Amino acid sequence: MTYAFTHTDRARQRLEVLAEVYSASTSLFLRECLEETPSLVIDLGCGPGCTTHLLADTLQAKQVIGLDLSPSFIASAQKTATPHISFACHDITVVPFPYSPADLIYCRFLLTHLQQPQSIIERWATQLQPGGFLLIEETEWIHTQHKLLAQYLEIVATMLAHQANNLYIGPSLEALTQSNSLQIHRNRVQAVKVTTAQAAMMFWMNIQSWKHQPFIQQHYSPDLINSIEEDLRVLTQVAERDDEIEWGIRQLALVHI
Repeated sequence: MTYAFTHTDRARQRLEVLAEVYSASTSLFLRECLEETPSLVIDLGCGPGCTTHLLADTLQAKQVIGLDLSPSFIASAQKTATPHISFACHDITVVPFPYSPADLIYCRFLLTHLQQPQSIIERWATQLQPGGFLLIEETEWIHTQHKLLAQYLEIVATMLAHQANNLYIGPSLEALTQSNSLQIHRNRVQAVKVTTAQAAMMFWMNIQSWKHQPFIQQHYSPDLINSIEEDLRVLTQVAERDDEIEWGIRQLALVHI
C-alpha cells in the first residue's frame, strides 16, 4: 500500500485539519444511514484517530476500532484510547481484520490512495456481518477558481495517476462496488465549502510530505515546487473566504447481503 502523503508529524497535523473541515458532513452522513446503534465499528485508515472518535461520538457504538498501517499514527491515536475506542496497526488491504465481523466499516479519502480498489472493497465486504454497512466517502470533484489551489490540485492528480491512483475516484465508486454481496443503500454527492485558508493549510502540509518523491523531482523544478509551497504558506494567513474552493464528496452507503 502506497500513501502519497506519508506518515510524518506534518501529515498527522494535516489529517487533524482535514478531520475538522469534514466532520459536519460526515456526521450527517452517518446519522442518516444508521437507525440502530452498531456493536462493532471499524475505521479504516484511521490515522491519528480523529475519525475514530467522530464515529464513536456520532454512533454511540459499543466498540469502535481504528486500523492504520502507520505505527506512528497508531501510537499517537492510542494516547486517546478509551474503554470503547481502541486502535491497532494493520494493513487495511489485508483480510481478515484483527476484529471482525463488524456491523459497520467506514473509510474517508482512502480508496483514492489504493490500487485495485474494486478488489479491496470485495475483501472489506467479507469482514461485515450480514446486514452490516460499508460507508465510503471519496472526492467526486474539487471546484476552484483560485489559480494557486488549482495548480496544486493538478500536480497532485498527476502524481496519484502515476501511482495508478485517482484523486477524483468518486464518479467510479458505484461501478467499483457492484457485487453479489453488496447493495447500495445511499448514494449521493455532498458539496462541502472549504475556506481558502483551510484548503491552503491542508495543501501546504501535504506538499511538505510529497515534494521529495522521485516523480515530483523528475517532472517539476525545485523552484516551482518551493514557490508553490511558500505561496500556500502565505495563503494560510488570508482572511477566511468560503467562495474560492468547494469539494464534492461522494457518500456511498452499502449493505452486506
